[in-house]
Amino acid sequence: KARCVLLRQWKIWKQRANMYKPGGKSTAIVSGGRKKVHTAWEDGFEQVEEYDLTTDQLLLRKIRQEAPAGREAKWVIEVGEANEANTPGDGLVISASSDQPVMVRKDTKENFQWRVRNIPYALEVYQITVDESTNQIVVRTSNKKWFKRISIPDMDRMHLKLTQGNVSFTHANRTLVISYAKPESILEAEAVRRRERATMKCGNEGDVDCKQQ
Repeated sequence: KARCVLLRQWKIWKQRANMYKPGGKSTAIVSGGRKKVHTAWEDGFEQVEEYDLTTDQLLLRKIRQEAPAGREAKWVIEVGEANEANTPGDGLVISASSDQPVMVRKDTKENFQWRVRNIPYALEVYQITVDESTNQIVVRTSNKKWFKRISIPDMDRMHLKLTQGNVSFTHANRTLVISYAKPESILEAEAVRRRERATMKCGNEGDVDCKQQ
């Protein structure tokens, strides 16, 4: 009986892990201290994720959808920096001069997290709230010098609503760090995907990609 309960729970976790995009075929290689996982779907949607080999921390995620005939599909960076992927960014990394704010998403295992560099204002200047109507985090400054809306695609794909209580932020050394605590359903989904990655036997760059077991 206990085994049946565990099996049912595993199926629930598996379903949650795939809610963002069911199906897809994954291959992976190891290169530069990273495990690089490429997943492709029959509708032309692609995703590339790169994980630190030691910590299994997500360092980069980029996605693209099949473009109309005759046009080249562009990668969209969701996590990490554009220069890490050698591809153009999508607004999550703001192209700016060295003295302008630059925002990059760098998650931890417990939080979705964004780092805004080159933003010097004191902590009390920032007003960070959840807009329930758009399911976004809204960043304002009381001096009206900076404004930004932040979406979390991971939450949107699983149809999860943002809540103000999960938002926190700190500021030091001209860097604003905004965190959103991952809800339990996200943590469970990521745990399933982590176990799946652990079963992938990967070769080195230049070898034939290994397939998901």
